[in-house]
Amino acid sequence: MYMATDIISALFIFISTLISMSILGLAAGFSPTLYVAQIAMTAKSKHPVTYTASIMSGVLLAVLVLIVLFQTLHLDKLLSFIDTTVKALTVSVIFNVLVGAGFVWGGIWYLNHQHVPDIKPAKVRKTGGIISMFGLGFARTFVSVSGVTAAYIAGNIIANVSIGLLERLIYTVVFFAASVVPFFGIIIFMRKNPQRLTKMTQQLRELLDKTNYRLIVGVGAIILGGSIVIFNLMMALFY
Repeated sequence: MYMATDIISALFIFISTLISMSILGLAAGFSPTLYVAQIAMTAKSKHPVTYTASIMSGVLLAVLVLIVLFQTLHLDKLLSFIDTTVKALTVSVIFNVLVGAGFVWGGIWYLNHQHVPDIKPAKVRKTGGIISMFGLGFARTFVSVSGVTAAYIAGNIIANVSIGLLERLIYTVVFFAASVVPFFGIIIFMRKNPQRLTKMTQQLRELLDKTNYRLIVGVGAIILGGSIVIFNLMMALFY
């Protein structure tokens, strides 16, 4: 009876974590700027798949670095290769306080930069084309508040939930793959109906200008960052 309950409980945790990783992966790769840039470049290029692969590679590298970093510097993981709890806790607290401060700074930056940057295809091609798209994908994801937040949450969930290396790897791969799903969708849509996708892109820009998602992200980042800083300072005092 207990064994059946344990199996059901473990299966529920596994499935719910996979769903969480998929949602967080989509959030990590979410960037209207990159979507608009991909559409703008592929719409006027003879090699749309190459440009898409370049921007996706940049996004994937950024996501990989972030998710590995946040898993490695989790307190439970630190305890496995640092000899004392005090040292591991110190490293974890310092790292998380810096992350929290980074979220606060990023949130303030978002509040002061309300408009979505305009990516000009001609300028991107002039500065290196494929390499520029790779760099754009990496930079936009690595310093994105939504990308770092999603990777931070996912890294902590994976570190807390995973029992073994295989389970950790599965969660990481799902998060990794979900971050680039929209880019696949765009290239497929572009092949089937490029005119409609271009029109939808313009509508997306207009919608973003009206809803001002950067305001929401900025305020959310400040709240999250402040919470992380306060929690870790309290943890350092009372652990």
